[in-house]
Amino acid sequence: MEFQKFVGIDWSGAKGKNHKGISLAINNVNQKKIQLVKSKKTNWSREEVLKFILNLSSTSKTLVGIDFAFSHPYNDKGFYYPGGPNDQPRAYKQLWEKIDNLSLYAEDFYGGRIWKHPVYGEYYNSPFKKGNLFLYRRRLTEIYAKKILSPSSSFNCVGPSGVGTGSLSGMRVLNYLKSNFNNEIGIWPFDHSKTYKKSRMVIVEIFPSLYFHYAGFSSKNKHGKEKKLLRNVLSFYNSTYNGSLNNNTKDNDDMDAIVSCAALKYFNDKGFFNKIYNNLQLKNSLKKEGWIFGVE
Repeated sequence: MEFQKFVGIDWSGAKGKNHKGISLAINNVNQKKIQLVKSKKTNWSREEVLKFILNLSSTSKTLVGIDFAFSHPYNDKGFYYPGGPNDQPRAYKQLWEKIDNLSLYAEDFYGGRIWKHPVYGEYYNSPFKKGNLFLYRRRLTEIYAKKILSPSSSFNCVGPSGVGTGSLSGMRVLNYLKSNFNNEIGIWPFDHSKTYKKSRMVIVEIFPSLYFHYAGFSSKNKHGKEKKLLRNVLSFYNSTYNGSLNNNTKDNDDMDAIVSCAALKYFNDKGFFNKIYNNLQLKNSLKKEGWIFGVE
């Protein structure tokens, strides 16, 4: 797929509108050098990120990677919420709508209000409680990723590996985009292939830590070796970065965004976009659970 720009976004599902955990990096198709884009405010809000990528896509066909699970596990149990209500979501768009509706008035696309729902809250391990129906389930893409590095379950919303909080806010964002822009924006791999060709922006799920390990380096213990580690990882992806890094978070979100941006371009150049999408064995999983860009 041909794109003019690549954007890697390290995400956050935290409350509020000032998120030090969000970082955004951008690269042009004919350049190796990646740039960090700073918020006009102290830190990025999710709404500001949304406005930025929408504005960018109005002038350039853009591939955007965002670090959260685009769906919950489905194929292992035949349901997103096994044993749940008869009207529970049975397709990805219904799942996004349900999560959005249950946190509808929470600011900046925060999704954590679902934890207090008397039914759906029981499926999550959250700061509010560990639900009686919580299981450490994995999507098929997360099982495939295990060959290199597997992410946490999207139902886990507690601790350093609690990716679920960001996923809930992220699915609210996806619901907003598809509800308001539909085929103008492609969300891979859920949409029809024609949508990706016609749309000005395609959004894919990324996993920054996997990209470090794919390149042969650990994503852990970055502190004190940021510049060397980043230089080595980017060398693998045929990219460079010459700016400074914001070290106000333990995981260094800037590094994750920069590496993700490089990986997006790398895997796109290798034809990954269609390679996975056209795999008939994965068809059911792709349409229910989504897929992490770069996982084979």
